[in-house]
Formats: sequence, C-alpha cells, structure tokens
Amino acid sequence: MVTQSFKYRLVTRSDFDGLVCAALLRELQMLDDILFVHPKDVQDGLIEVTSRDIMTNLPYMAGCHLCFDHHNSEAIRNGPSARQNYILDPQADSAARVVYSYFGGKPRFPGIRPDMMDAVDKCDSARFSRDDILAPKKWDMLNFVMDPRTGLGRFRQFRISNYQLMMALIDYCRNHSIEEILALPDVRERVELYNSQRQDYCEQIARCSGMFGHVAVIDLRHEDTIYCGNRFLAYALLPECNISIHLLKSRQPNTTVLAVGKSILNRTNPVNIGSLMLKHGGGGHAAAGTCQIPANEADDLLPEIVQSLNQSIDAALAVHI
Repeated sequence: MVTQSFKYRLVTRSDFDGLVCAALLRELQMLDDILFVHPKDVQDGLIEVTSRDIMTNLPYMAGCHLCFDHHNSEAIRNGPSARQNYILDPQADSAARVVYSYFGGKPRFPGIRPDMMDAVDKCDSARFSRDDILAPKKWDMLNFVMDPRTGLGRFRQFRISNYQLMMALIDYCRNHSIEEILALPDVRERVELYNSQRQDYCEQIARCSGMFGHVAVIDLRHEDTIYCGNRFLAYALLPECNISIHLLKSRQPNTTVLAVGKSILNRTNPVNIGSLMLKHGGGGHAAAGTCQIPANEADDLLPEIVQSLNQSIDAALAVHI
C-alpha cells in the first residue's frame, strides 16, 4: 500500500461505527491523531475543526478536510447545496460504509474483514432480532460494549479507560477475529459486567417505564444508579411499544437528554425521528435521534413529543382504513 504523506486527525464518535471508521482510515495510513467527541459538542461549536480534520458520523463543519455521514437529519439541516468535502449518504447503513465506499471499497481495503463491515452496517442500522437483543454474541456484543448508551462508562473499575480501549482496538480489530477481540482481558471484563447487570437493568426498565399510547417513556433521571444494558432491551421487554423515549440526565448541568428510537421489533411508526429531534435542536436518523433541552423544560415538552409520535401512527392508520 502506498504511504499517505499528509496525515489527518479523525474526529468521530466513541462507538463501534467510529471504531471501524478509524480502522479504515488507519488502514489507508491517513491518520496521526484521533479525537472522540459528542455530536452535541460539535453542534454547539465547542470543537475546533481545521483543514487537517476528517469527520465521521458527526454534524458537518465547513472547515474540515472531509466529513462523512449518513444521518437523515443532516440532509435536512444542511440543505441541498453540494459541498465537495461533505460526503453524505442517508441510504448507507453506517458512516463506516460511506468511508469504505468513498475510498474504493474492497480493492482499497483488502486487509479489512468483510464480516466486520457487515457487522457495523447491521449494528448501526439496528437490524437486531429479539434474540440478538436479549443474548448478544460476537460483533453484536462488541457493538453494545462500545456503545456509550450501554452505560459501561459509568463504572470505573476497569483496568483501562474506555478511551484507551477504543484506541487499542483500532489496530487490533484490523487483523484479529471477533473471537480474539472478545477474548482480550479488557474487553472480557466489560462483557462480564454487562452480563452481570442484565437482570438489574431489565428490572429498572420495567420500574421506570410507562406506556402512553404506542410510546414507551423510560424516565431514568431520578435513578441513583443506572445499570448497564443495551439501548434496545426496552423493545424486547415492552413489545406493545413501537417507539421509546429515554429521559436521562445530561453530562451538561441542568440539561436533560431525550433519546428517541423506533422499536426494531415493532416497526409500525412512520415518524421521521431525526426531523422531529431537529426541531428541538438535536438530530438523528429516520429511526432514531436525540436532543438535549433545559431540564426545567423537559416535563412540559415531553407531552408534546409523545403526542407527535402517537399522531404519526394514528395518521398512518387512518390512511389505510
């Protein structure tokens, strides 16, 4: 492979998609630094981006060298105008797939395992079965371990930090099987914690959730301990819901996170969540999105969002009656 003479910094999310994006660009020898950030910090202008930055799976910033994304809300936010440094494909299943395709696919990435690319597409587009949710294995388990929403970052007893693990896995996942990755002590201890808290998390979801029409509201704002568990467990535990809203305390003071997602087991809600979250300063895909709002406004805004979500399916049903 030809060595890339000029090196860039990757700015991405700290999750499985970000991990694979980093592995792809490292395979092309394009990186000399990696910064993991939250998309809200990008939206709020807290992250300085320059022409030596490549961004993936984050809101577009004009000053970057290249920005790769597949979020539907970004197509709406940024409008139809073409930008040569903005590679947006809302039809792609992952940002990693956008990167992979842009640079030439398999001929440019002979060392990248096809099963890893298939896995990041499956995981980022949430093509999980009920069994995948309740008893994840292989790449699915690694995805949930790397997902910040799983909550492992709230527990500090690990030998190395989540950031250090992400950095170590960028190179390791390029030339090792998923079985070898899961056997790493620093991955294994996280899998063991995930499995040990599964029952506590399921009980917490049941205790903190309420059904409002087709919408499950899971309010975790007042929980002293939020156990770790994957973001889709609510759909396996509450099969009557077709959409969920998780209410969480933000790491920003006096701020509440609304994490909204369509059930991946009951796909009957037609609303575009990314568009709805965009109206409240957030964003996302057609099937999932988040926004962060002042904590003292959350209880007033929640009924409005629930009503919008329920009306969307009521309108869809009316069309078919």
